[in-house]
Amino acid sequence: MNNYLKSIGLTAFSLVLGSLGTASFANAKTQISIGSCPVGCTAYTWSAGIADVINRNVSEVNVTAEETKGYVANVKLLNSGDLEVSMATTLSSYGAYVAKGAYAGGKPGQILSWLSIAPVAMHVITLEGGPVNSLADLKGKRVGMGQPGGVSMLDADAMMEQLGLMPGTDFKDFRVKLGNMANMLADGNLDAALWNGSFPLPPVIKLGAKKKVKLLPISDAFFADIQKKYPPYFRISIPAGTYKGIDTATPSYGLGNALVIHAKVSEDIVYKMTKAIMENLDHLKTVHPAFGRVNKNTVLNGFGAPLHPGALRYYREINLPGIEEFVKRTSN
Repeated sequence: MNNYLKSIGLTAFSLVLGSLGTASFANAKTQISIGSCPVGCTAYTWSAGIADVINRNVSEVNVTAEETKGYVANVKLLNSGDLEVSMATTLSSYGAYVAKGAYAGGKPGQILSWLSIAPVAMHVITLEGGPVNSLADLKGKRVGMGQPGGVSMLDADAMMEQLGLMPGTDFKDFRVKLGNMANMLADGNLDAALWNGSFPLPPVIKLGAKKKVKLLPISDAFFADIQKKYPPYFRISIPAGTYKGIDTATPSYGLGNALVIHAKVSEDIVYKMTKAIMENLDHLKTVHPAFGRVNKNTVLNGFGAPLHPGALRYYREINLPGIEEFVKRTSN
């Protein structure tokens, strides 16, 4: 802006301020930005629907869904204070809350839990007749781990670490996108692929049209051990029939695709926004079917960080199942 325009702007602002007085600041809306992902992806659709519901029901705020590079970028933007809310996996948000792992060096305690929307499940994808028939068989094999910068790769690293396997030493790691991993499995260039995502995964459906896909089950013992290190993981099964030829449920573990929020947002505003979302789930499921599965029994799924006080106040008000146990567990 040049000096002339600055002068006009300042003069106009002074006139407005003089005529309205300081009361105008009391009527100013709090700006809330929700970090999502590139336009067209599911998390952007979710964020836009949530923003619309809040804007129509909470007069004190103006919420916008922001296009971002994805969940990893969202958590960094939250940490830096450039976003107030974001979509993230519950493991990423927990790592940022405790400032460990990929988020070591950040300020702990800034990113708090809010509302879990939909689960993702760990897939250990192989082919029938291949050399991998158990998690132990991953040693010495060619394993797809997901692309750098993606949250699924962090989950793959956590799994292999729990198995005591080091990349480059105990197995050959390929860090590429899921679609590429599926093609590599089909071509015989991978022995297994790891991916933590919402099911069904379209590349795996496509792979199943050409090859006989197999998913490895995750034992109770392995899940118990990895959950001790990563509390946000919760037990989940990939239902029978999700993929062609897999007619029984596959025991696994997963995380939540969730809304997380910066601690700086006021308790009263978060309370009102939480109320608006929970009381408009019927409308939100017309935006995306995932909201049709959100209820009192799912909104805490996968969280390891404490709730924002505003969300906690609302959840206590509606007697959310397990809320006091959750508070006790995340307060330690």
